[in-house]
Amino acid sequence: MINIEEIGTLDKRITILKYEDVETQYNLTQKKLMPFLKVWARIEPLRGRAYYEQYKEKTEDLSKITIRYRKNIDNSMLVKYRNNLYEIKNVIDPYESHIKLELMCSIKKSGASDGN
Repeated sequence: MINIEEIGTLDKRITILKYEDVETQYNLTQKKLMPFLKVWARIEPLRGRAYYEQYKEKTEDLSKITIRYRKNIDNSMLVKYRNNLYEIKNVIDPYESHIKLELMCSIKKSGASDGN
C-alpha cells in the first residue's frame, strides 16, 4: 500500500494537453491540441532506451512524471512543462492504489509539430 507521503515532492507545474475536435470557420472539424488539466508533478529522467530500426540505431530518452491520481488520464494525451512537450507512452497506477499516477513519457521531437 502506498501512502500519500510516498509520492514525493510535486514541485513542477505541468499542463496536460488533449486533442479535441474544433469546428473551423468553414464548418469543418479538425483536431487541435487543447489544455485539459494543470497539476503539480515530479519529473524524473529515466535511462534512455536504445533500439535498432531499419539498421539505424536510435535512442529514446524517457522521463517519469508523477502526479496525484486522476482517472481520466490516458496515453493519447501530451504533457507540457516549460518549453518541453512530452508524449505519454504508458500510464501506471502502482498497486492499483489510486494514490498516484506514473506517466512514462518521451520528449516529443520539435519536427513532429502539433500545429501550435
